[in-house]
Amino acid sequence: MKSFFRKKIILNIVFTLGVLTVFSQNPDVNYTFNGQVKWMLLTNTGTLLASTGEALVGIRPNTTSPSFKLDRLKKIKEENLEFVPGTPYLIIKPKGMMTHTVVIDIIKGKIVFDSKAEKWQNGVTSRHFISPEMKFVVNGMHKEKGLGQYKGGVGLYDMLDGKLIRIFERKAGNPMSGKPDIMGDNIIIPGIKNITCYSINSGAIKWTANVKNATQIITNEETNEIYAFRSKGTNTVVYKVNADNGNLLWSEGNKINGVIARINFTEHGLALVTNIVNSGQKGFVGKIANKVKGSGQSKVYLLDLKTGADKWKKSPKTKGIISHFYIEDDGILFAVATGGINKVGFDGTPLWKKPLKTGPGIQIMARVDKGILYISQTDTDIIDMKTGKSVFGKALKYKNSKAVCSTFDEDRNRFLVSCKSGIYEIDGSNGEYNLIAKDSKFEGKEDPSSIQIRQGGILLSSSQNLTMLDFQGDTKWHVYHKAPGISTFGKVFMAALAVSSMAMANASAYQAGANRAALGSYHSETRRMESYQEGFGNIASASFKELNKRFKATKATENSAFILTKLNNGVGLVKVDKDTGETVDEILLKDKKPMYEVDDIEGVLYFKSKGNTISAFNLKK
Repeated sequence: MKSFFRKKIILNIVFTLGVLTVFSQNPDVNYTFNGQVKWMLLTNTGTLLASTGEALVGIRPNTTSPSFKLDRLKKIKEENLEFVPGTPYLIIKPKGMMTHTVVIDIIKGKIVFDSKAEKWQNGVTSRHFISPEMKFVVNGMHKEKGLGQYKGGVGLYDMLDGKLIRIFERKAGNPMSGKPDIMGDNIIIPGIKNITCYSINSGAIKWTANVKNATQIITNEETNEIYAFRSKGTNTVVYKVNADNGNLLWSEGNKINGVIARINFTEHGLALVTNIVNSGQKGFVGKIANKVKGSGQSKVYLLDLKTGADKWKKSPKTKGIISHFYIEDDGILFAVATGGINKVGFDGTPLWKKPLKTGPGIQIMARVDKGILYISQTDTDIIDMKTGKSVFGKALKYKNSKAVCSTFDEDRNRFLVSCKSGIYEIDGSNGEYNLIAKDSKFEGKEDPSSIQIRQGGILLSSSQNLTMLDFQGDTKWHVYHKAPGISTFGKVFMAALAVSSMAMANASAYQAGANRAALGSYHSETRRMESYQEGFGNIASASFKELNKRFKATKATENSAFILTKLNNGVGLVKVDKDTGETVDEILLKDKKPMYEVDDIEGVLYFKSKGNTISAFNLKK
């Protein structure tokens, strides 16, 4: 998630899925500040961030006072925040070429990098986070100790302790031009004039490579390979560099069409996905439109590791933007956002007689006992990986549904799919499907956004609705609380979900092990998040241990849902028991547009009760 906007969408989805819970009428804790609370945000670390008139504040769950107050950051705006996915780190990056940059460990409440304190003149011109090494790399003019002058250089910092490791001196005409990478003792820095490899321990230059204006370096420690990528207009040039001496291993860079979207190391070659987009919209909005709508086209390349030449005479047709991409033992499996799944061998030969036609917007591709399950906006099926055909000879087809959710009923060996047509069950043994419940009849123009197996039946939920069905699909009870204003949930949910899922995929593409990612087993969103976190699970840091603990925790609000609605005396939250549908409690927020966040894992509701006060309610009571 490279921007606060994407991060905020993910956090909003966590709330709107209805995973909120318990509370009492009176606050358990009040946090009062000297200035107005301008905004607050619950982060994936469990820390609530709030901007007040006196400081940027962090509140940890179930504490009686803020865990930190950073008064030097009291004027920070939400758009200045950049979260590093899967870590406790927050980069505060004001806009502009020369900027004051700060990195915070928001679990410890500790500033681990401050460009001003570290004597970077006017801030830094670029900044990059390198995972899983947990290193932060910045570029700019740095003031050396004991000297009154600034010198151009690249700084390498360890985020686990916040200490400067080394500054690599750079000439004014050759500043860092893209994202570097680390391989053992080597840091490989792309520059305007060349690529330079430095020893991290000594700071000495080991070698230079004649590649100008590289925008990204990717290393593979297992094979001792270094690749450099350079954007050239709407295309990309790829170089392979000898890790020992900097010699170019390919006689010249290989120019490929499009912008790099995915990089995968395989023993058969370097697998790349590029996107050639054609949206009429420009800027950030255009990028999102392209990725969500699937406009444009992706190309798949497999570059020869010795020569850099494309091993495939003809790239497989995609007819859209690739949304799913997996490296399997016998080839490459991919799906397209506009619909369609294909599998190609490492020699470029199609492994299926023809691509499988599917509906658009494939949300899930995952292994199940009988094959590969996919779920799209219009159809669901289990396919044979060897043939690309339906395992059971038929796909389940339904009305085009922007909101499709699914779960696996383990006790009855069936998949349940909720769509616009209703709820279908798919037998896990023979693939037979049956419509067990017609249109859910959710009110407020909402569609179900979550389906869950409970002890007493099947629970469907959305922002304002809860419905419990028995295991045969008959309605046991239904609860609806009208939104305090016009509910736009149904209109924006799937667009937000698509953007957030893409943001997570893009962010995780560069994490540990992601370059070798294969198709995983079918599991819940919670398990996907846990899998995402596993890459950092062994980092010896108190903050990472706390983060891992949170990712693996059971939700404190598992048995209750909270719905924002209009109560007798104003706007508030209604607590509903997920198993009975009964209203257990109400909490009055009064404001027509209340500012609040809910930590469903720890079971805490945070609410701006006054202009300068945040109230916390223990939802586990």
